[in-house]
Amino acid sequence: MSPTNQINQKDQINQTNQFWYVIQTKPGNEERAKTHLDNQGIETFLPLFETHQYCAGTIIAGIKPLFPNYLFAKLDLELHYYKVKWTRGINRILGSGNLPIPISELVVKTIMDRSGKDNIIKLEGELKDGDAVQVTSGPFKDLSGVFKQMISGKGRVKILLSLIGVDVPVQISRWQIKKVA
Repeated sequence: MSPTNQINQKDQINQTNQFWYVIQTKPGNEERAKTHLDNQGIETFLPLFETHQYCAGTIIAGIKPLFPNYLFAKLDLELHYYKVKWTRGINRILGSGNLPIPISELVVKTIMDRSGKDNIIKLEGELKDGDAVQVTSGPFKDLSGVFKQMISGKGRVKILLSLIGVDVPVQISRWQIKKVA
């Protein structure tokens, strides 16, 4: 057998021994750990979601990890265990005691399928005319109303707030309301 065939066989064996694991990172070090693992040639997946916060009269957009302090990595424990364990920003590989336990490929694939570009997952469900909503921030905080319509592609919506027995139409940012069950 030629040396090239031996190398190809070894790569195929390594591919079959690779499974997805959940990696616990140190607080706030998800991106750092992901970068270090990527640089070592280890496949990673860090699902993210878009956040919006109301602060001093403005809406501030941000991106946060879907699972704070965790990311997924596909590895062969025989080859990668100590590399991963001692990587900057990583606490441990989740498992039982000291034994890392792989998770189902289907779980990771399902999350990947729901993510768009840059691994950002859209969490909010679409609002429909007549849905009950509650204002979560701003001058109308904690008031209840009814969703009417989207006003613009930038996240403005029209809701009807119940004030002193009268439904008052109000334009507000989509990120300042949440759907009430």
